[in-house]
Amino acid sequence: MRLLPPCHAALVSSFFVSVAASTIEGRQAANIPDYVTKFAPLVYIDVNDPYLPSDIGAQVMNTKPEVNYTELTNAPPNLSLQDLASLNAASNCSSFDTCVSYLTSRETATTDQPWLHGVLPDSNGKTQGATSAAVIVNDHGSGIVDAFYFYFYAFNLGETVNLAGLGLNVSSALIGNHVGDWEHTMLRFQNGMPQTMWYSAHDSGFVYTYQAVDKNNSRPVVYASLGGHANYATPGTQSRFDIIQINDSTSAGPLWDPVANAYFYTFTPTSDLNGTFTPAGSSPSAPTPWLYYLGKWGDKQLPDSDPNQLDLAGIAATWQDGPTGPLDKYLNRTGTCPQPQEPCNTTSVLPSPSGNTAPAQTISRTEFAPTTTSETAAATSGGGGSGTVPSGTPSSSPTASSAAAGSVPREVGSLALMLAGVALNALQWAK
Repeated sequence: MRLLPPCHAALVSSFFVSVAASTIEGRQAANIPDYVTKFAPLVYIDVNDPYLPSDIGAQVMNTKPEVNYTELTNAPPNLSLQDLASLNAASNCSSFDTCVSYLTSRETATTDQPWLHGVLPDSNGKTQGATSAAVIVNDHGSGIVDAFYFYFYAFNLGETVNLAGLGLNVSSALIGNHVGDWEHTMLRFQNGMPQTMWYSAHDSGFVYTYQAVDKNNSRPVVYASLGGHANYATPGTQSRFDIIQINDSTSAGPLWDPVANAYFYTFTPTSDLNGTFTPAGSSPSAPTPWLYYLGKWGDKQLPDSDPNQLDLAGIAATWQDGPTGPLDKYLNRTGTCPQPQEPCNTTSVLPSPSGNTAPAQTISRTEFAPTTTSETAAATSGGGGSGTVPSGTPSSSPTASSAAAGSVPREVGSLALMLAGVALNALQWAK
């Protein structure tokens, strides 16, 4: 276990906030055990990430409910967190797997919108004016308590993949963009002391002993990856394998204290994926209906006919579905892992940090569309390469590097590593 210095990674550039350990304090909520906030994780946002923690309620206000790209006419007017669950009946949803309700951006997600960028944490780690997290506590009895810390971002930036050499009419594209992004960590306590910790990362995650993880005082440290916000226990380059190897980037950028602006709830389960939420803490009127919403917290995957979409044989796409909410994350677990990942290994030694984070650059939303071979050549030979900060981006917001410039910190290599059958299907699709 490595204890972090009081100020881990001081000012990286003029617009980054550096937070001293002494300024970040746990916030106890009534009816929530004090240890849930005392040991609450702190999150380092990647130094280059323009998509910051976002207000949960603002996501509802900036979207409209749709089914099959058509707005629901029987949804409540002026939808809010208080009546979000009414969309289940309005769209005939009875389970997460069958629900086709989507919170769809009022203006197309393929053009930049200020609300997608969220709020930069201040010097105390707070997201001022934005409730960007939810803490959900499940008391199993016999001294075992699970505390879930949910983190919300309005946008998930996908991975840049190199398509050169596959015979397609594009050379690179961002794969996996979607509106709305729910991430979480979970601490399992035994008699008030943290034992193990779950770090969600894309469709999987990691479990470490509490003693193993980095800490800021007694609070575990989380490193959220650039754009995709997967949670890791160390900074640097994080390699994972889907169909191909993908490298996530994490670093000690702005420090976020999620429980400083959070809703607090207790959870009484009736099954792995269902139960009752009860508001807790200093705001007993915290909304609960949104927690029962079965639909997606973002747009439906764009159809293949959309010029901004690139679908690789149904395996991956540039613009994908938004995520489901906290209730779909297995809040009544047997172990520290979600049930689909059980049995999982609990690691008592952290992996060694690796790689370096690229300097802060800029990215333009127009670069989210697939890039043709000729466009890439023009971008790399023109001597520029940097995009512009999207309209509405907070002036203090970190930004990511330009895909068209060829300087992408999350470059994941060639899709030629895909299975031959997948590549063949992609080629057939391109004809």
